[in-house]
Amino acid sequence: MYSAIILAGGFGTRLRPLTDTVPKPMLPVGGEPNLVRLCELLCKNGFDSAVVTLKYLPDKIKEVLSDSCRGVDLYYICEDEPLGTAGAVKAAESLLADDFLVISGDAVCTLDLSAAFEEHKKSGAAATVITHTVKDPRGFGAVVCDKNGRITSFTEKPSWQQVVSDKVNTGIYFLSRRALDYIPAGKPSDFSRDIFPRMMENKEFLRGVEAPGIWRDIGSFAEFLAANRELAPENAEPVTEGSVYGDGFRLGRNSAFINSVAFDGVSIADNCSITGCILARNVTVGDGCVLRDGCVIGEGAVINDGVRLGSGTVIGTGKTVIKNREDKMIIKNKLFCGGGIALPQSEDIPYELCRIASAVSASVKGVVGVCCDNGGKSGYEAGLFAAALCDSGAAVYDFGETGRLAAALAGSYYGCELTVYVSPDGGGIRLSFYDITGMALTPACEKAITEAYLSERERGEKGEITKISGLKLLYLHALSASAPLGGVRVSVVASDETDGVNGALTAAGAVTDGKRTPYTEKDEFTLNASDGAMLLGQNGFFCSFDSCLLILLSLVQPEETPVVSLPCFLPQIYEKTAKKRGLRVMRYFSRPSHELFLDGEARKARLYCMWCHDPLFCAARLMSELKRNGFSLAEAADKYAGCVIRRRDIAVGGDEKASCMRRLYEAYMPYQVKATDGVSIVEGDAEGVAMADDSDRIRIVISADSEEAAEDAVAEIMMRMGKGSAG
Repeated sequence: MYSAIILAGGFGTRLRPLTDTVPKPMLPVGGEPNLVRLCELLCKNGFDSAVVTLKYLPDKIKEVLSDSCRGVDLYYICEDEPLGTAGAVKAAESLLADDFLVISGDAVCTLDLSAAFEEHKKSGAAATVITHTVKDPRGFGAVVCDKNGRITSFTEKPSWQQVVSDKVNTGIYFLSRRALDYIPAGKPSDFSRDIFPRMMENKEFLRGVEAPGIWRDIGSFAEFLAANRELAPENAEPVTEGSVYGDGFRLGRNSAFINSVAFDGVSIADNCSITGCILARNVTVGDGCVLRDGCVIGEGAVINDGVRLGSGTVIGTGKTVIKNREDKMIIKNKLFCGGGIALPQSEDIPYELCRIASAVSASVKGVVGVCCDNGGKSGYEAGLFAAALCDSGAAVYDFGETGRLAAALAGSYYGCELTVYVSPDGGGIRLSFYDITGMALTPACEKAITEAYLSERERGEKGEITKISGLKLLYLHALSASAPLGGVRVSVVASDETDGVNGALTAAGAVTDGKRTPYTEKDEFTLNASDGAMLLGQNGFFCSFDSCLLILLSLVQPEETPVVSLPCFLPQIYEKTAKKRGLRVMRYFSRPSHELFLDGEARKARLYCMWCHDPLFCAARLMSELKRNGFSLAEAADKYAGCVIRRRDIAVGGDEKASCMRRLYEAYMPYQVKATDGVSIVEGDAEGVAMADDSDRIRIVISADSEEAAEDAVAEIMMRMGKGSAG
């Protein structure tokens, strides 16, 4: 019986063009194929036999490893169809020992597996998952364990909003034979997504153990390069510092090859500068070339004399490059931040817009909506972006000028799979992206666009632009129909589109006579709304959107609004208030991973209770309910919002964000609810949620009895995170 199984059937799609001709597990790490290194690790840890599962380019693996490699006897199984990590193990069931090791063929590690294996057998666990601490867990499966090491949850490739741990699943497992009973035979399945959650539901004991040593998953260019840097020879010459290169490597005079990787047969001519790059087998680089960080050159490619390649340039297998391909803005892999793309002021903005449009067109099958800010300050850029989308093959709806809140609804109103809102951002512009439900794109969608951007895929046939001018009017009509406002007087100030909002409220029955000073009498309100923020005031008393929503949940009639859809990033007081009123509550996530569709119904329901997330709809509905119930804003707040709602942002470095979230999760573990963003907080009499986001901060929203209690809770949260000041 075999004591280990190596999963080596993956296609390595993310590593193309490197994997066009070489299976991912056979890519060279530290100068030799990774599977060879892995066999050596197994032998050192007492595993003398292994099953190897194959699918993509199996003969190239068998040729090198043969029937034995570095002291490990090998038996091969070829999958007819991809079975996933668990399905592949099930196919080898009859060959495996009672307890056995599962390891991914693309794992680069020096872990002490023998000690972890002995602990596994003594523990009686159905499965032991080897974990590793990382700074950014988004590309992996995040693992959460209790204080006894029992795994409580897996989240595959979480967004920052879902991150509650910096410990990730390495794809290295010790399994007992009873774990195999949970795997369906002959069907694709994955351990972290399918099998382990099923085992936990059945109360099986799953352990998370962090083994000492180095571990990397070479599933991305950055990780592949980092793994090679760690294993680079220490006595390298200055011109090849931090680099690894294969047989037949040639470096010309006055050339530098720094922190890079070259496969066998790479030739670099004189006067070249290459830093942080990957060159596949038999690549030829001509005289005087410059290749910047992140360039990846496919097998047999030729870079002609004098060519300069900008950061992140990817050249396909066998291609010849005869002219410069400069990535002038060097956006690289961090294309998206905070649900959008920011382009700083530069003469290269038109070039970048066209490149991003091409990437969007290559990644989206349906209609793409494009609109710009009220006033049309970014009208030229929006028009250019729409034209570039069309040239790249996309079907485009050009909505022209509109507000941000209206832009988010283009998907639901007009069926746009993706909508891009172009607006000024300092001296540059910002592209905000919304999906068909009006929310930010999932990390999977952002990743697809980023990969298309970096690879600069070829354009398809030309698409078509349809100009639609009614989006803004449709939004304002929906606002006017959202609540009756007869007998209410409103002064609208600081809105993105004061005249349009005034018109919508007037159509609903309100009096908006253009008075610019705040109203002070009963049934007279001041609405301060700008770019998603909102303050509703009456007679000197003001409520934020958070407080207005809490009041409204206590006033709406269940027969009129039986279901409400709320974001997970709200304290439980909102859900409790709604349920007390007799409302059914659904929750949706801020940025679900591509594996998570549990909130689909809640996302659709957002359209039928706009006041739960749109500040203008909330203000209109609240003014209507206050009028109907005879309350002033202050009276309603005193009766129904007897707590203080406060939001704070805590500045954290990108490298410490995940560890801060883990410390919070461990501190507040007993208070976690089943479905939420971030970490549920209970601190004294205060409760709330802490959540990381795409920028270098952790956001907190707190409900407390007083300002003092809210501030005390924030201070305690920061202490538990190891932070000393709020930003």
